Amino acid sequence: MTRVHPRIAVSGISALKWSFAQDVAFAVEQGVSAVGILGPKAIDDPAGTAALLQEARIAASCVTASTSGGIMIADEPEDAARLLEALRPSIALARTVGGAPCYFTSGPAPEHMPTDTAFDALVAAAGPVVDHARAQGVRLALEHNNTATRHNGFVHTLRDGIDLAEATGLDICLEIQNCWTERKLPEMIRQNVGRFAVAQVSDYRTGETTQLNRRPLGDGSIPLEWLLGLLLDAGFSGYFEIETLGPAVEAEGYAPAIRRSIEWLDERLTRWGV
Repeated sequence: MTRVHPRIAVSGISALKWSFAQDVAFAVEQGVSAVGILGPKAIDDPAGTAALLQEARIAASCVTASTSGGIMIADEPEDAARLLEALRPSIALARTVGGAPCYFTSGPAPEHMPTDTAFDALVAAAGPVVDHARAQGVRLALEHNNTATRHNGFVHTLRDGIDLAEATGLDICLEIQNCWTERKLPEMIRQNVGRFAVAQVSDYRTGETTQLNRRPLGDGSIPLEWLLGLLLDAGFSGYFEIETLGPAVEAEGYAPAIRRSIEWLDERLTRWGV
């Protein structure tokens, strides 16, 4: 087995229908050093998950929080307690697998609630859960999710994610598909690279729906080499986590779609001497 570049990871989201054991077996087969743990695949057996990683000699690049149906911030005093209760098991899983970063999306805002109100409510609720994660040795991050998945969260842009991080002490799960169209990316990345717990990499073909629809690396319209260069030039030192999903991936099959993405990313990181 030949190892690929050590900063490449593969998210379990890239193979939604596989078990965590299948995710790990495929990573080992491909020579990948880390996997991103999709919480629902592993939340019920943290010890077994950690043992599987240890046996395979690979790391966890992150844990995607499992929140049992999502978190809804309602601008109420009990929001902080509900947020902590929702995220506590995922933070525990992240600690068990070696203190990997744990990330979540904000959850939907109640109907008719303005985004500013929801944002302020999340800021007010975040303190105890950030403190708890730090005490467990876990970087807790928020992912700025796609506008087409508003039911999963109301923080959509990297700019808003940065504002939230500054206000709460949260870190950021940088999702390339959800920020590649934003202006002033070089400046935002350069000034905030220390907040990025993990960088998730996928591609997207302009003209297709953006809801849960990504392409293997190199198959879409995103200027990926430019974006990866921005991150590297800014000093990002974490994992580049492949996260592909959608109809094209399902049609091609998880293994070949992920394998092509690994090869695309490995060739560039190796050629650039990262």
